[in-house]
Amino acid sequence: MNPMDHIQLSDIQRIYPATTVVELVFSDAQQALFVSAPDWEDETQSRVLRINPQTLSVEAEIALPVKGFGVALDDKRGLLYLTQGFNGSVAVVDICKNRLIAIIPLMEEVVFEQRYQQEGISGARLAFLMRELARFGVSEGYPWKLRELVFDPVTERLFLPGLGLGIDSVLFVIDTRERRLEKVLPGFRYNVVGITLDSQGRRVFVSNMQGHLFVVDPDTLSIVHCHEVAADQLLNMVYDRRQNRLFGVDQGIDRRDWRNNHLERDYISRSQGHEVFVLNADTAEIIARMATDEIPIGLVWDDEQERLYVANRRGIRVDKGEGTLTVFNTRNYTRVQTLQISPHPNSLAFDTEKKYLFLTVKNDETLIRDKQPECVARLRLIKKTVE
Repeated sequence: MNPMDHIQLSDIQRIYPATTVVELVFSDAQQALFVSAPDWEDETQSRVLRINPQTLSVEAEIALPVKGFGVALDDKRGLLYLTQGFNGSVAVVDICKNRLIAIIPLMEEVVFEQRYQQEGISGARLAFLMRELARFGVSEGYPWKLRELVFDPVTERLFLPGLGLGIDSVLFVIDTRERRLEKVLPGFRYNVVGITLDSQGRRVFVSNMQGHLFVVDPDTLSIVHCHEVAADQLLNMVYDRRQNRLFGVDQGIDRRDWRNNHLERDYISRSQGHEVFVLNADTAEIIARMATDEIPIGLVWDDEQERLYVANRRGIRVDKGEGTLTVFNTRNYTRVQTLQISPHPNSLAFDTEKKYLFLTVKNDETLIRDKQPECVARLRLIKKTVE
């Protein structure tokens, strides 16, 4: 590896556009970066930021009535979709006119104790759930939390994992033409979180936090496979069409109490976490494991350069964040570089030509207490020389 192929700290530029930034996506049609910016103190002040990728100036702030988190783009129709994770809905934003145009509701609020009893949850399992909810002062709310989502350009459907709060997870399917909930697929077990799309092969891959990889047919809206995977926390994933691989992060956070309560047994761990996995997309067999830094979260893959970029938090609720960006060679599964991106790098996106990598950087506890804004960074990528 030529040292000149490495990203240099001088190639990183930062802006601090909002109190909170979460996920981001690049629009080729608009030549703009769109960033979700929820407001935790007053959610009516939540925004979508439109950022010029060249100057990093905020060109527009699109108001949202509640907090938006995950993002998916229909660039052909100029529509951005955001999960409103704690409000049971999806926002639709017109990125040509920079305005919110619709809210798609997916579920109704419930009284959690009543819902748990309807699900047949009782005894020690119910007591655990009610005790945990009481810690956060919660008794009512939406039964599933929304995090990630993918848009299928063939069917023009959105697919959203619904993480069950004490109940089995589901997959929501939205008809974006009619802007309505089309179907809710059950059967995704404990904490479904990861999702990625094989558009040509007509597969949606969905992962949960108990070592399962589901394959969903996006046309028939049915689960066609459930693979057992030798990894515990399959958080975020990307699909490689050329070699039929799945890249993903195995996060490594201790979730034993919640998971064991949900399963009503002691779950036997399959991995140490804090690593990147590579799977055969047909069989879910592990092709390779690549050790990364503590608590990996976001990832993107450059298929032309065979480079995988992974954001690592390196701590949860720590006073001083020391997060990193790791770069892997996906030809031979080796680590190329580790770059300090403190406090906590989170979500990543390329521009169209993959000359730049954009990422959101979350604050540590000290910066949160000091009410400092969070960061959007731009990294200039160096095309590798012959290895």
